[in-house]
Amino acid sequence: AGRTMVLVDVWIVRSGVRVGFVAMILLCWGSIFVPLLSRSSKYGKLAERHRIPESKMHEYRPSSSFERWLIKFVNHPAFFLPSRVGFRLFYSALLSINTAFILKVLVWELTGLRVGVLWPMATSSCTTSSHIEPAQLFVMIMMELHAVRRLYECWRVHRFSPSSRQHILVTAGGVCFYILAALSPLVDPGIGCAPKASVKWWAIASGVLLFVVGSYHQSTCHRILARLRRQPNSRRYSVPAGDWFQLVSSPHYLAEILIYAALAIVSETTTQWLCVAWVTSNLCVTASRTHQWYRAQFPNYDMLNRKAIIPFLY
Repeated sequence: AGRTMVLVDVWIVRSGVRVGFVAMILLCWGSIFVPLLSRSSKYGKLAERHRIPESKMHEYRPSSSFERWLIKFVNHPAFFLPSRVGFRLFYSALLSINTAFILKVLVWELTGLRVGVLWPMATSSCTTSSHIEPAQLFVMIMMELHAVRRLYECWRVHRFSPSSRQHILVTAGGVCFYILAALSPLVDPGIGCAPKASVKWWAIASGVLLFVVGSYHQSTCHRILARLRRQPNSRRYSVPAGDWFQLVSSPHYLAEILIYAALAIVSETTTQWLCVAWVTSNLCVTASRTHQWYRAQFPNYDMLNRKAIIPFLY
């Protein structure tokens, strides 16, 4: 009976994480077609509507008084946070949760005691020995390094515009995503199982290499963006150049996708690939909006022949 309860528990946790990713993917693509979602899902410079001439915005105009009231209510200034606050919350949440999980895993490995959220993390193939698969541990460590770097950049590298903001729904969605991301390596296939086959070191090596490449280029692109704003309180935007900016408008988003793809390559689990699907969906939609923003702000931008996020394709 105890074993059955453990199996039911891990199935519930794993299913909850997967359903969470699927729901976020659907909401992301829905934001393209649903005006209310579109307006509340924008952040950063995309939320600064006053910077784009009305003739270039091509946004939906509500026809009924109820729609106008609802959109006005959802977009009330009280529901927006400064972008710097939102991003710091994102990565503080990821770092705190992932660090807690790593510490719990270490306690379990050293003492055999499963604590907190680790209690249901076992599957029918588990042996009596306490073990976490090397691939899953690598994913957790890589996630930790990513969280540390991004939190550092949010405090010491990024120079957010004073008018840059994000809706509280974006902030809540980001925190939810990072909770799911931190849970992903724990729930699939389950951390209480000794590996049934030899460790695929080639997959781990490939994933780690891709992670390093993605992290390097993302950090480089973030520093390029930061250098464009010489004064911390400046509201001025410029066209970035250098590194992958020569190919796409949002190379830092492309690098983010590569980072999460690296985690999935190491993990080789369905849950981790669902995480990649969400990251790809979210950043492709945002990159498309960012590309259009650059085109609206800078009349000669098309002469640079950049794509939105995928070099030479999209």
